Amino acid sequence: MKTRYRVATVVAAACAALVSTAAAAPVPLDSFNVDINKTSVSGISSGGYMATQFHVAFSGIVVGAGIVASGPFYCAQGSVLIALTACTTPTVLNPPDVANSIRVTDQYAAQGVIDATANLADTKVWMFSGTKDETVYPVVVDALAEYYRHYVPNANIFYEKTIPAAHAMITDGYGFPCNYKGNGDNPGDTFINDCKYDAAGKILAHIYGPLNAPATALSGYFHEFPQDEFIADPVSHSMNPTGVAYIPADCDDGAKCRVHVAFHGCRQQPARIGDVFYRNVGYNRWADTNRTIVLYPQTINSDLPPVYNPRGCWDWWGYDDPNYANKGGRQMIAVKGMIDRLAAGIRPTPPLPPDNVRAIAVTNDSVSLDWDASPSPRVVGYDVYRSGHPGGPFVKVNASRVDATGYTANGLQSGTTYYFLVRALDRRGRVSADSNQASATTGGLPPLLSIVK
Repeated sequence: MKTRYRVATVVAAACAALVSTAAAAPVPLDSFNVDINKTSVSGISSGGYMATQFHVAFSGIVVGAGIVASGPFYCAQGSVLIALTACTTPTVLNPPDVANSIRVTDQYAAQGVIDATANLADTKVWMFSGTKDETVYPVVVDALAEYYRHYVPNANIFYEKTIPAAHAMITDGYGFPCNYKGNGDNPGDTFINDCKYDAAGKILAHIYGPLNAPATALSGYFHEFPQDEFIADPVSHSMNPTGVAYIPADCDDGAKCRVHVAFHGCRQQPARIGDVFYRNVGYNRWADTNRTIVLYPQTINSDLPPVYNPRGCWDWWGYDDPNYANKGGRQMIAVKGMIDRLAAGIRPTPPLPPDNVRAIAVTNDSVSLDWDASPSPRVVGYDVYRSGHPGGPFVKVNASRVDATGYTANGLQSGTTYYFLVRALDRRGRVSADSNQASATTGGLPPLLSIVK
């Protein structure tokens, strides 16, 4: 079983290498041709609670939810004690209070702090509980099913609870053995288990209907963006400085797309497991061939008051905000802002220019340049420009697009000072502003002095 896990890890890493990696420095989240009214959400554990909160609060745009190992809306009632007992490992004496969840839902809807509950009747719900889950007992997910059946027709609900899975996001081909119980003290545990069951694909198919076959190699890229665009001082609210979105090539090229938001669980924050969740839980390969952008908001662990969240959970019991479960919650507002940005339409925003253009080698008739890559996610190459004067005019010197972050200009005159700048090109045909200028003087004597000599 351990060998299978290592092989799966290597294969996943090899596939990931075929895709443009996240930018070296986060750049603002871009906008696309997205139908916001086809948004869907999913999550595992605390991410499942967050997905349910978001589904219920924004049911006007969310068409479905996939929930792994979590309970009903507002289960914790603003109490960490209830969160750690009735909403995770209850006894027969303290089960989740579904009646209260329904009461608060209706109250919030009447107050207008969540969308009308009538919207939920047209949505789809997919749920999963592993029979070996000792972190969130199956009875808690049973309570979630009871809650959703109050608002959603039974025909729109799917509930898988027969697989011997431990507490984890379930995949087909990646992760630990299906019944492996992760230990949060072991830094190698990711809470992603291979049950030969494609939860991500099943979630998307249940919500959206029949899908095209998943990609064998991804066409798109991972867009790393600053989350402080959407929540001020994100770390103080237990949100990571950066979030990630997977952008399929079709969506990047302007096709009509939709957004699926995937919330990781506790102890799956990037500070603990890096990019393992968003690269390997299975959504991207389905999204790639089905015109779906996958948004991966990210948390961060907070070990000190006033926001005490040492496991990097989403706020589903009020550690940061008493409005955590409605549209006024800070984390809820942040994620909605990310979706709004993705759905703002194709914008004519050029890529950012490369930086730190510099001469690294000089001969009598050549100058070799190097530069730092543009941080924009869809850059496909560069053009290099040369002038004999610092103010220009500049003339392009490369005959074809430069695919690397370096170039050698040949055929130059000896003993002459040249000025260079570089512009980035993206896959939409847009050109960046100028980089910084770099100057270099070729070796030898200037041409006239050579003639006199």
